[in-house]
Amino acid sequence: MSTVKVENIQHRQSSDDAISLAADSSVSLKHSASAKLTTTSTGVDITGTCTATSVTAAGGTFTGGITVDAINDTVFAITDASSVALDPDNGMVQTWTLGANRTATDSLTTGQSMLLVITASSSNYTLTWPTMTWSGGSAPTLGGATPTAIVLWKISSTLYGATVGDLG
Repeated sequence: MSTVKVENIQHRQSSDDAISLAADSSVSLKHSASAKLTTTSTGVDITGTCTATSVTAAGGTFTGGITVDAINDTVFAITDASSVALDPDNGMVQTWTLGANRTATDSLTTGQSMLLVITASSSNYTLTWPTMTWSGGSAPTLGGATPTAIVLWKISSTLYGATVGDLG
């Protein structure tokens, strides 16, 4: 097996480095001697515009502007229980069919939001909400067998809610 040791690779018709290999094992791909993609001990740094047909990201943070053509989310059906945590990590669109009078608890963190569609069944069950501020001043009256759409969002430590309306 042969080993070739280099620090930089250049195109034969250019004096600019195209690839740089550092002693810490990081690699930089360059355009006109400017690093565009650099490996690091924690991942990859991209400088400039990144065009991709698909991106999967988990647990990271994007900085700068992001253009998204569409966001497709799975509609999450909440499992009915006497007390349910409202958690947008389950999906930004959630449905809940109440089987009796119920209590919702707040699991949102600042900057999170969700659309909640509640069906109180034909018995007009009620829902006790966590401490929150409602657009219009008060919690909605649920529409019984007609689903009621509600938007929830959190800013700082305040949970807000607004009724979109009955969906039938």
